Amino acid sequence: MVPQASSSGSSSFYVPVDLSRTALLISDVQSQIIARFSPEVQKAYLEQIKGLLAFFRNASSECRNNPTEPSAKNMYQNAPLIIHHVLPFGINQNAFISPYNKLASWAVELEKKGFFSDASKTDPNKPNYAVPAELVPPEGWGHKDEIILPKIQPGSLSSSDLLAYLRARDVKHVVLVGLTTIGSILGGARLAADLDFHVIIPKEGVMDDEPEINDFLLQKVLPRFVDVVGIEDVLALKA
Repeated sequence: MVPQASSSGSSSFYVPVDLSRTALLISDVQSQIIARFSPEVQKAYLEQIKGLLAFFRNASSECRNNPTEPSAKNMYQNAPLIIHHVLPFGINQNAFISPYNKLASWAVELEKKGFFSDASKTDPNKPNYAVPAELVPPEGWGHKDEIILPKIQPGSLSSSDLLAYLRARDVKHVVLVGLTTIGSILGGARLAADLDFHVIIPKEGVMDDEPEINDFLLQKVLPRFVDVVGIEDVLALKA
């Protein structure tokens, strides 16, 4: 059976969710960026992301262990996809972020505070993705159901190979979480909606430096384009 959300009128989702065509997109959750928040906020936020990761990792594992069509034509075996989408600071120090992009100015401020001082600058084969240790896959990188992608702009779909990966996996639903709500999340959600993806934002999975901006976007702006739900709604998706 294909994992789906309830299609009843009580569902929190605009359309039923098929987990086999769903991606968890974790945008800009990396040590340099989350360091802008207090330790208490960081810890609470990462716990939410860890919960989502555990759910999607378990769903992928179940699909792999119990394939419905074990054949070359179904190489992904109805498994959802996890994508860590980050800014790869290191050898080039994001030299190609355009100075005309006003949202990119925060990178300069973080650099001045020393967040990007790293030995990886000396090795072009080892860019610094800086995914928090507690979010790294237990078995390490290299699994086809959990990948890491670099980008050079705040938006989630405008400056990487992300769209090609989503199309390759026939993704229709994107669970979008990350930092910050007014940056990566707002830009990614709007573009993904324009590209006809069903975008789902668990409100506990995003945050901003200014809570009032975060609340305004989640309550007044984003619901016009995407499903803003509770994290429990995503974790309740079942086969």
